[in-house]
Amino acid sequence: MRPIYLISKTPYEGVVHIPILTISFLNPVIDFTQYEGVILTSKQAILALENYDLDWNTLKCICVSENTAAAARETGAIDIESADGYGVSIPTILKTKKRDGKWLYLRPKVIASEWVEHARSEGFAIDEAIVYETICNEAAANYTISEEGILVFTSPSSIRCFLQNYPIFPTQDVVVIGTTTQNALPIDVASYLSSTTSVEAAVDLARQIASKG
Repeated sequence: MRPIYLISKTPYEGVVHIPILTISFLNPVIDFTQYEGVILTSKQAILALENYDLDWNTLKCICVSENTAAAARETGAIDIESADGYGVSIPTILKTKKRDGKWLYLRPKVIASEWVEHARSEGFAIDEAIVYETICNEAAANYTISEEGILVFTSPSSIRCFLQNYPIFPTQDVVVIGTTTQNALPIDVASYLSSTTSVEAAVDLARQIASKG
């Protein structure tokens, strides 16, 4: 079977992990009592909250996906709603909330979605706190990657950091976790889009492609 390479921050069982990204956590001062709740678009944002003394039982959470929601539940969060995996679907959830409350988006330094401005244009007050930064992992620059392999990308930053060190060969197949990631590929690189925005779905698709030879 053709080898499958997961280009991401975290590994997944049964495939070769290329740890192309690393995370630097930041610690801005945040008064959570000012907000109706928080908006989480990644598991890294949840990890960043470990730096704060807060009561997860009382914290309202809007999560970008069910995977992120599951990670929030593991920390003790109870009041959770999840979107469909894309930031553009978060304003739909906000429309069910009262508009005089203020929400806090716990975000990375660089974002690839414009959903925040859309939500603000709909009348919602959203503050932003940069709680982590995704940077390229220099230690991941010397892996041997087969020209017949299948590459699985989980974010635009994983593509950017990968291309700093490796080419994408025409003989390789590329799987992406969502349309935002897909749009970050070079224009001449074709790709397969996973059925949902989850690593599990992307790896499953890669395995289907690999089984065909």
